[in-house]
Amino acid sequence: MEPEEPAVELYDFLYRDSTRIASYYAQLFGGKLTSLEETETSRDSVDKSGGLSLHVISGGLKSGQEDAASTRRTIDPSDIIATDVLTSLREREQLNKNVEDAPHGSLVIAKGTIVFVDRSILTLADLVFEMEIVNKRKAARSQAERLEVASLEFIRKFLAKIELPSGFLLHTEDGLQLAGTIKDSGMEEPISTYYFKHGSAGLTDVYLVGIKEVPTLSFTLPNTQLIGAGQLAVQGLADMMFPPGSTKVTPIALFRRI
Repeated sequence: MEPEEPAVELYDFLYRDSTRIASYYAQLFGGKLTSLEETETSRDSVDKSGGLSLHVISGGLKSGQEDAASTRRTIDPSDIIATDVLTSLREREQLNKNVEDAPHGSLVIAKGTIVFVDRSILTLADLVFEMEIVNKRKAARSQAERLEVASLEFIRKFLAKIELPSGFLLHTEDGLQLAGTIKDSGMEEPISTYYFKHGSAGLTDVYLVGIKEVPTLSFTLPNTQLIGAGQLAVQGLADMMFPPGSTKVTPIALFRRI
């Protein structure tokens, strides 16, 4: 089922990547919009006439006085930039509704139920790793099982050294799972507020506009090398953060239709 087209009149933004949106606006409309100004001018005119009576000449004298008043308003164009970009992309048919068949790097649009994951919540994964390491170490018999324990220990140490990003998971009406990371600065309100308002339930009827990311075939380096060790750790983090088989999307905007 294709997502219903969002109304362009009013968006309730949950998330905006302001940097990308501003860049797209400049490319689409030939420049960066920093502010909007509206000027209103009103004019009042007063006529004055006087009569002159003579024996031979009779005529009229008329003079005019005009008063002008103007009002100027400067408008922050942040929402206008975002809505203009989304509307333009839709009118140009650059938003792929079929996310599954969309190519890598293309813009997609989807609608579904969203769940946010805060970076502070992700740090609780350390407790999960600790319990899993203890259980697997007790049960390890083969060399492969001992290597798995060593990998988990490495990932746990790696987690303690990095700053984990926040993320989202959108479950579409077709059953597709779209996942990605987000910038906390782009959220309209802190992710923690969604935990208090919705608990474990997701927020329904949310539109996602973003860039589809398809992993390509890559080479693998030995774990003894620094880059190879990093590959192992990063893959472990990705497996931990995103559901298996989920489609990765870099979000441009998350919003609801009002």
